[in-house]
Amino acid sequence: MTINHLFLLVTPGRLPALRTFYRNVLQPVGYTEMIVAFNETIIGFGSDYPYLWLKALPEGQTPTPTHIAFDAPNNEAVNAFHAAGLREGGKDQGAPGIRPEMSRQPYYAAFIIDPDGNNIEATCVDKRGVRKASSD
Repeated sequence: MTINHLFLLVTPGRLPALRTFYRNVLQPVGYTEMIVAFNETIIGFGSDYPYLWLKALPEGQTPTPTHIAFDAPNNEAVNAFHAAGLREGGKDQGAPGIRPEMSRQPYYAAFIIDPDGNNIEATCVDKRGVRKASSD
């Protein structure tokens, strides 16, 4: 089973900056801005389908920080994601590198806090060897 799409609820006043942030940061993992709707209050990003949506909350509401991880095609894309995140005003939450505690396979990842407080990650991991957890 896969997730069809995800909405990231964001501070309305930050939406224009977040739009630019995500447009640039997600480019290394193959995402582009695909759709804009409802008077530019909803923006969809994806590779072949808009999997990630930014949606402005109503004025006065505060977003809940979220963690989202994006598959990257290779370690170089993870590095580029991290560099773009820092360049676009994100805060370092973990430099690119292998996270042995995250998987039996080499789990190469980098983490950035976006301007609205969300923890975004790019990861490159070979999932062919991942076994389903046993219910025993």
